[in-house]
Amino acid sequence: MKRTLLVAGLAGLVGFGMSGVAGAQMKLDMATPWAGGVMLEYAARGAAANMEMTSNNTIDIEVYPAGTLGKALKVTDAVSKGVAQTSHNWPGYDWGVDKTSILFGGFAGTMAWDKMMHWIFKGGGQEMMMDWRMEKFNVAAVPCGSAPRELFLHSHKAVRSLEDYVGMKVRTAGAWAEIAQKLGASTVILAGAEVYPALERKVVDGIEWGTPTHNIAAGFEKVAKYIIVPGVHQPVAMHECEFNKEVWDGMTDLQKSQMKAAGQLITWDLYLHLGHSDAPNWMKYATSEKNEVIDLPQEFKDAARKATEEWVTEQGTENEWFTKVWAAQQDYASVWSQAHRYR
Repeated sequence: MKRTLLVAGLAGLVGFGMSGVAGAQMKLDMATPWAGGVMLEYAARGAAANMEMTSNNTIDIEVYPAGTLGKALKVTDAVSKGVAQTSHNWPGYDWGVDKTSILFGGFAGTMAWDKMMHWIFKGGGQEMMMDWRMEKFNVAAVPCGSAPRELFLHSHKAVRSLEDYVGMKVRTAGAWAEIAQKLGASTVILAGAEVYPALERKVVDGIEWGTPTHNIAAGFEKVAKYIIVPGVHQPVAMHECEFNKEVWDGMTDLQKSQMKAAGQLITWDLYLHLGHSDAPNWMKYATSEKNEVIDLPQEFKDAARKATEEWVTEQGTENEWFTKVWAAQQDYASVWSQAHRYR
């Protein structure tokens, strides 16, 4: 209902009228890597609702949880093959195919949220993402959600120093799966539905997943005592909505602009929703008698930064798209290097 209040503003952006609502002309199945929680119920379903709204109901979307339309971490593959016509996804899940994906999805070396948003929507980022997705995966993609910095770990082991991290078995995803190994940890990639059981059964020593709102909904604090911050591995997470190429090519220019507007709306909306919810949820962690919150020392942050820089250098030597996107992001960040003086 609250999103309906934004229709008037969006109408000017995407160019549709409010009268004469048309029946659905295009039905799309949306694949997701999300088993439930905020990402399925708010982010993916919110993106779908926005697409229906901005298209004046000429597009109708049914959202499916992880594993329904293919493997949870292979959403792009499902869309490319036409098993699903669209998706809500984190680009970084495709890092095993092309590590450029984490530059669009966010990783330890990503700009802070406000800079990343400006680069995506004003600095050419969304255009680069579309070109990259089309060339490498044969799907169209638009920015479709964002989240602030994540928690670093829910852990059975206290991490008060870099030495404490050495030898830990950690669930993670994307670039941190390799960067963490440079810091001495061993890593395993698990889909969302597998994360809680792995932590509960101590298959892993610790896990990273999301912000306080994501994590408290999952209940990780119930099975692991320590909560480690800040999330040096993920200062921002960007999401996308992908479209099968034939479906995208079959849309009118107006519908394509409506999909982009819908994606931009959920990008801001999800960030605000998480920020608004994270603050009180964090207080539950901070005042818990059962859990202990640990702040990473500067030594750890410095080591993580160094390991990230080494990892980036290794990728850029053999991946043309990675080199191009990383250079664009670094150039944009340099323009903002003095922004702290006036912002």
